[in-house]
Amino acid sequence: MKDEIVFGTDGWRGRIARELTFESTARVIDAMATWNVSPENSDPGDPWEVPLVYDTRFLSPELASESAGQLARKGFRVLLSDRPAPTPCASWHVKSRGLRGGLAITASHNPPEWNGVKYKAHFGGSGTPATYAAIASSADRPLPDRPGGGVAVTDLVGPWAEAVGRAVDLGAIRAAGLKVLFDAMHGAAGTLLEEIVGSAGPTRVTSLRSRRDPLFGGVHPEPIPEHLGASLERLRAERYDLALASDGDGDRLGVLAPDGTFVTPHRILALLAESLAERGRIGGGIAKTFSTSLLLDRVAARLSVPLHVTPIGFKYIAEKMISGEVGIGGEESGGLGVAFFLPERDGVLSALLVLEAIAHSGISFEQLLERQDSTYGSFAYGRRDIRLPMPVLRSFLDRLAAAPPTVLSGEKVTGVSTLDGLKLEFGNRGWLLHRLSGTEPIIRIYAEHEDPETVRRLLADTEQALRSLA
Repeated sequence: MKDEIVFGTDGWRGRIARELTFESTARVIDAMATWNVSPENSDPGDPWEVPLVYDTRFLSPELASESAGQLARKGFRVLLSDRPAPTPCASWHVKSRGLRGGLAITASHNPPEWNGVKYKAHFGGSGTPATYAAIASSADRPLPDRPGGGVAVTDLVGPWAEAVGRAVDLGAIRAAGLKVLFDAMHGAAGTLLEEIVGSAGPTRVTSLRSRRDPLFGGVHPEPIPEHLGASLERLRAERYDLALASDGDGDRLGVLAPDGTFVTPHRILALLAESLAERGRIGGGIAKTFSTSLLLDRVAARLSVPLHVTPIGFKYIAEKMISGEVGIGGEESGGLGVAFFLPERDGVLSALLVLEAIAHSGISFEQLLERQDSTYGSFAYGRRDIRLPMPVLRSFLDRLAAAPPTVLSGEKVTGVSTLDGLKLEFGNRGWLLHRLSGTEPIIRIYAEHEDPETVRRLLADTEQALRSLA
């Protein structure tokens, strides 16, 4: 009996040549295809036409080509990207063409030895938990071969990039005279930000690590401080107004200030929520995931809009966008989306929205951050990913859940929340979250507090407790 197909927060992933082979990928593709045309699937849209994109990972082009042929034999008309494409490109084509679903060969920000498959739903975003459950239940019921299928290798990136450009005020961005560094981390975003902004005004975008490298230059393609050394080195050598970075499949954003300081995704989400709301570009509430800053609580209160807290995974934010409850939402990991475009995170669009906010503010990025601090107060934030055997990690969490501390690292624990992981709350000043990875034997420890030293102490004490248990 074959193992159950298990989906993480967004799609299926595995280590290349271990869990992920051409055979296991074909099994996942079969399950997605079966669900896409199932009589039980009431989602709107044409189920027989499917856009298929892929990132820059090892074997991604080959897996995409093999999957496209597999789908064509089942009768699907496959629109296969002619080059690596950000995952949101598939989402846009699904929505704009009125299709039921689309696919992306990618493992997002995972290490180079991973790859996987994402399913994009009719509304132009990640499959919902219910959709992924339905796909898993469709496993090992492959469709029979059917005539009428085919593969069209086509430019999917160009039309999507044009739509992204139309979603922002390119005129203001180009006229702002910004000097921008864009680090694609060898991922699917490539030179797209530079191409979209162009050279029609004084603003200039310089692309960095824009060529395909399946090893991603020896780092994980996740735009967090420890992986942005190339951007930091360039900032030290040359003056830029800011550096922007995207992950392996181009759906997340990382930001560095001119001095190389990492600007957390929490701050970027807060900045964009305020800027877009004040200019009337978004309505409704703000959504944030469970691991995202208290800063968003303060921004929502000042704007007098509802704040929605969701489990971790952008698909939960997408549900709030689809229902019309929120106009913008984001997560700690750098995924951000706006309802006026798609209920989907998009690193290139997010980068453009940051540039648009700076352009419309009339002040520098550094001054925008200073204004944010003076308005809302500042928070320190930290995260550690600790790799230990899964039994150790589960034992640690079980003990913590059974007997939460009343005081931790000198901070009084005022509450415990288990929406997604286990969070210890310290009033309105901070919190500490423990959460297992959905794909690896890793526990992610997140901490936020008004006092930077408290954040350092919370992370250090928690890691020490984990390693002592191990």
